Parts: sequence; C-alpha cells; structure tokens
Amino acid sequence: MDNYKITLEIGNDIEGKNVRLTDFITELTRFTEVARNAEEVISGRSTRTIYYRVINLTHSSPASVTVEACVKDTQFDIREDTLEEISNTMTKLKKGEEIKGSNRFDLVDSMRNFAEPVGTKISHLRVIIGGRHEINLDKEFKARATLYVAPEESCVSTSRGMLDIINIHGADRVFWLYPEIGPNRIQCMFPDKLFDKARMALGMRIEVTGIFKYKVNAPYAHLAEVEDLIVLPLDDDLPTFKDLFGIDPEMTDGLSSEDYIRKVRSAN
Repeated sequence: MDNYKITLEIGNDIEGKNVRLTDFITELTRFTEVARNAEEVISGRSTRTIYYRVINLTHSSPASVTVEACVKDTQFDIREDTLEEISNTMTKLKKGEEIKGSNRFDLVDSMRNFAEPVGTKISHLRVIIGGRHEINLDKEFKARATLYVAPEESCVSTSRGMLDIINIHGADRVFWLYPEIGPNRIQCMFPDKLFDKARMALGMRIEVTGIFKYKVNAPYAHLAEVEDLIVLPLDDDLPTFKDLFGIDPEMTDGLSSEDYIRKVRSAN
C-alpha cells in the first residue's frame, strides 16, 4: 500500500551528479535509525515490530530508493502511526515548531544525523512518506535539529549496568555502560588509572561514579566522565536471608526482638 511507502531522494551536484556508494549506504543506515526511533516513540519499547523492504531503486539524478514498511505480527500493526511520527517531527523541525516530549530526543538526534551530510557530501535530501508528505532536509533543517539536541547539563551521579565494548584506540579511553534502567547505553570516558579495573570488569555488572552529562531535551544521560567504578557481586554470591539469620546475636543488647523493635520505635 502507498500509505506504507517511503522514498528517499539523495542528490549530488558534483561528480557528474553521481552519489558515492559510501554516502548512499550511510544515508540508508541513518534513515533506518530514524525509523527505529520513531517506532520506539509510538510503541514505548525497543523491540522492533516493523521491518523495511526495498521495492524500487533508481539512479537518475537524484538517486532514490523506495522502501515499504512491513509488520512481523499483523496483530500489532503500528506502521501508520510510526510513519506519521516521522512525517510530523520532520515537518515541525522544518517549520521551526516546538517538539514536545523528551521521548523524541533520540528521534530528533537521528534526524539531525541523517541530514548531516547535506551541503557537504550530498547536495540535497528529500523524504516522501506515503506519497503525500514531502520534506526537504536542507541546511536550515539540519541547523534546527542541531539546536534542539545541543544544550547540555552535567552533574555528579552514579549508574549501574553491564560494562561492554572497551575502546582504547587514540587518546580517549571509552567503554559503554548498558544500565539496568533508563537509557539503552551510556558512553563512558575513563582515565588511564582505571584501565585495569575496566578491563577486568568487561562483561560484568558495575557501578560507575562520575560527571554525567545530559542533553536538556533528553530524559537520560548520554555521556559520563568516570571517576571510579566498582564491580558488583553476582546474585549467586550475595548472602541469602538464611545466611543473615543470627549473624549478630549481640545486636539487641540482650533484649528480645520485640522489645528491641519497641525500643527503636520509641526512640524515634
């Protein structure tokens, strides 16, 4: 159905008006991220229910590709709402209108990333949704998206999660923290003195302390400057209630448990 079709037009005014393969593939990948974030805004979950298949591909100045949104489960079909979300958010950015809801931060950020090559690697970028909505992602669109995601705040905080993907190439030391709640992941910059700790903690649950940075329009931190980290014990290594029973028999100073609790309550 036309309602579920999206056409991406990617133009280049130089090199014989041919788009480089790497730029073309990059834009397809970045639009996939836009679609994924839009779906998450609608569904409220990270599980994908929509996939996209290529139904038309042309090279004619501009190069264009048409994809069709398909559902994995017909009992849960949010294609129309997802494509409408993409169209509405792009249109609001284009017009400079307010975008409400912190849950749209990742969506706007992916749109900014999608439009980033305009004016440098590609000359123009247009998205046609459902054969009805046409949005030109120009330099002004890119500037407004950048302005939305740019403001940042920071504070001292902690976060717990799984440490994964350490990168020590270049001057920066980076690992990714996958928190138990909140954001999908947080990029963590750490000093050389924590390298051994981070290396030994790879694939383990840790607690990170440091300066966490938040985009003003985003609900969660996206970056942390790590000051310290500790490895958390596995669930099997934690004591059970049975292990704790009788661990400090002198705690009540000889009182029965009932009298001790009564004493504590009276003191408060």
